[in-house]
Amino acid sequence: MKRLAAPLMLFAGLAVGLLPAPSLGKTYIDIGSPGFRSLPAAVVEVEPAEGGTACADAGLSGKIGKVLLQDLEVSGYVRILPSEAYLVEAKEVKFHPEGNDFRAWALIGAEVLILHRTQCERDQVVFEAQLLDVLTGNLLTWKRYRSTASGYRAVAHRFANEVEKELTGVFGAYDTRIAYVSKATGSKELYVMDFDGFGSKRLSSLKSICLSPAWSPDGSRIAFTSFHKSNPSVYVLDLSGGSDLKRMCGALARLCSGAAWSPDGKWMALSATLEGNSELFKVRWGEKGAPVRLTNDWSIDVSPAWSPDGKQIAFVSDRTGKPDLFILDVEEGTARRLTFEGSYSGDPDWSPRGDWIVFASRVDGDFQIFRIRPDGTERTQLTSGPGDSMSPSWSPNGRLIAFSSNQAGTYDIYLLRMDGSGRKRITWDAHDASDPAWSPAGSE
Repeated sequence: MKRLAAPLMLFAGLAVGLLPAPSLGKTYIDIGSPGFRSLPAAVVEVEPAEGGTACADAGLSGKIGKVLLQDLEVSGYVRILPSEAYLVEAKEVKFHPEGNDFRAWALIGAEVLILHRTQCERDQVVFEAQLLDVLTGNLLTWKRYRSTASGYRAVAHRFANEVEKELTGVFGAYDTRIAYVSKATGSKELYVMDFDGFGSKRLSSLKSICLSPAWSPDGSRIAFTSFHKSNPSVYVLDLSGGSDLKRMCGALARLCSGAAWSPDGKWMALSATLEGNSELFKVRWGEKGAPVRLTNDWSIDVSPAWSPDGKQIAFVSDRTGKPDLFILDVEEGTARRLTFEGSYSGDPDWSPRGDWIVFASRVDGDFQIFRIRPDGTERTQLTSGPGDSMSPSWSPNGRLIAFSSNQAGTYDIYLLRMDGSGRKRITWDAHDASDPAWSPAGSE
């Protein structure tokens, strides 16, 4: 997968001796443990290194620190202790291996200490950060990043990823992006933004209706449904540039929608209408070949979502009289019913680890977000309250969920953790923002 390009350059370990090897081997937070608790953390902005040059923007270090704090708070795996409780002044705190009074941090309940400092070298910003174990005094990780001043948010996201990796064993998703649909121009167009709602950019100018974006596994393309030639059809946008759109339905059908890429990127599942009935097909990407029919039932079959191993597809069908989720065995062609509760279930998305399927289901007149095991057990409601919550999408590390909701009047994009906690609004779009689709890790 592609990694983040300029203006950000990452130096994870420069010259030998500059960044000593961290301590290895311990996982500090077991997210699967019944006794899981967030880890108390202190975060300190340290003065630039001796001989270092302060940046022209005196507040730049504080801006980076603020983004880092926001990322850590979204994670839910650490609990940031209030700075007014600190027993040590920031000017007295030193980078490892210089001595720090870890007892003072332990007295306020801190278990990890995050130190960061920023200085400038000509037109480059140098951001350096450390994660330390308060109880042992060990260095867990030490990273140094260079970027332009405009790339300050990216360096904070990168270090937040490293913190999550050291504490839980899995990288964070803070340098990823979310594709979505907005009517800001008067038409439903495709947009993309950073995971936290910043840096929004319009991708399409079709002056029509765009729906259901889906990233390719390598993050280089987005498939979506569009009505820009009257009938709904699936198109693919190449994010490397150019305005040409590739139509995926070909001679298969006049009406098709709801594309989903296979995990290896070789196939695309979609629904196509034949003789008035929607069925699931898969079409090969980038090569000629006949579409492969996946379902053959009198009902409407739509909204496919691949399992991470590519062997199964979750989809929506009304073959039992109302829309429910089903799981298709791609090789055998057999389908089994997954959901039985609720008057309408849809929008399935399979978690990256394959252990959950998230979806929307109508409860007391409103759609809410649920998760369920692929075997149909542990159905859990994640959202509540007035308004509809729909179109859930997993983060690439399987720990956060993006979704759209109109609880504030218009539709906007929200995040929440996989257990339903930490709900956070990330767009304030007066023209509706919907259909979020989380990018793969490291996509540009």
